[in-house]
Amino acid sequence: MRIYVHTEEKLDPDLVEARAESAVGAAVELQEGEHVLPEDGEEPLDSNATLEEVGVKDRAHVFRGRRHRILVTVEFNNQAHSREFAAAARVERVFRWAAGEHAFDLDPQDAAEHTLALPDESIPPEDVHIGSLPEPEEGRLRFLLVPKHRFEG
Repeated sequence: MRIYVHTEEKLDPDLVEARAESAVGAAVELQEGEHVLPEDGEEPLDSNATLEEVGVKDRAHVFRGRRHRILVTVEFNNQAHSREFAAAARVERVFRWAAGEHAFDLDPQDAAEHTLALPDESIPPEDVHIGSLPEPEEGRLRFLLVPKHRFEG
């Protein structure tokens, strides 16, 4: 089976070949103090269990890193909302929260016209795990909710 392993401060995942009977920790080369989380999952996987036992399928994406949770702050129109997310949460999931009723409550049309940008105004891909993005302050990440047209040609 193939597993895409996302890691801290590296946008592109590594492709790992493993057997379903392999222990999670061995399959992803887990280091001391690191966790393995399923994509968009909230809790770390048991590193001693097999990939099959924890439900990791062929072509699954997982996140391997020291941090389990990251405090994310999104700023928009001189307001800020913060919430903790698992490091395996994708940027797209953070965007849905920020645009949704628990943060800025944008109507669907306005949400479609916005995106998340990092403070340097770079736009991370929606499928990147937030734990893979550089953190200026460990365990914290900041986004700006910005209009897409500002960044498109």
